[in-house]
Amino acid sequence: MARDIGINTYGYIWSISALDCVRRLGKLGYRQIEFLLQPPHLPLDDFGPAARRDLRSALQDIGASMTAINLPSLDHNLASPFSRARAAAVKMFEDTIDLAADIGAETVVVVPGRMSPLFPPSVEDRTSWVADGVSKLLPRAEARGISLAIENVPFAAFPDAAALERFVRGFSSHAISVCYDAANAHFIGESPAEGIRQLADLLRIVHLSDTGRDVWRHDPIGMGTVPFPDVVKALDDVGFAGACTLEIIDRDPDTAILRSHQALVPLGFVPCQQGAGT
Repeated sequence: MARDIGINTYGYIWSISALDCVRRLGKLGYRQIEFLLQPPHLPLDDFGPAARRDLRSALQDIGASMTAINLPSLDHNLASPFSRARAAAVKMFEDTIDLAADIGAETVVVVPGRMSPLFPPSVEDRTSWVADGVSKLLPRAEARGISLAIENVPFAAFPDAAALERFVRGFSSHAISVCYDAANAHFIGESPAEGIRQLADLLRIVHLSDTGRDVWRHDPIGMGTVPFPDVVKALDDVGFAGACTLEIIDRDPDTAILRSHQALVPLGFVPCQQGAGT
């Protein structure tokens, strides 16, 4: 059976609301949606019960599944040396977990803190800080039926598969998993295919976009050097059944998404509905 494609709403954050985005992506044939939690697209504040019901209803109307929320890493830091900054990050994630549950999403993507590339803290310190925050979040995630998917991000606390695996396996909770970004892995010189194999039993979401290794990008597929045939073979080899999500950043998101989707069809993904709803 051909693999479905999910869509991260990054490309729409400055142009349309999350509600309108669901309707638009539904018309394009997409049923797996990962929201970027970014006002005005999707606010965390001033987004009350009525707005949450409307968004949940729109997701139900398109038959959405494997829905996720991704909180951008520029506005929080679970690995900050400042305890007050870590506390604020925990509060933001608690509110994000509640929002995810309210709209019927199943996953919150967690970037585990950003590091200074000039002089980062020790692995021991960053692990301790992030573990403390995640430990505080897991009871709420478990109670609300949400999985926390920890993501590999360049300049974050656990940028590679080995570090990510060590961190996530330190918890026994069923509510913690991995979001593995193929472009992020490729950019730092890691083989995304090998990372997928290493993290196979922890994977919940795989992000797909393109980049080279000189400049960090999330471009349409075909514009960089990510080895997608190897990535897809690894997904097949490990029997991955989670969400394969296009996280494309482009000023023309519809075109970029459809172009990227079309590039993946020969690798075993479902055909895209070119032109639907446009």
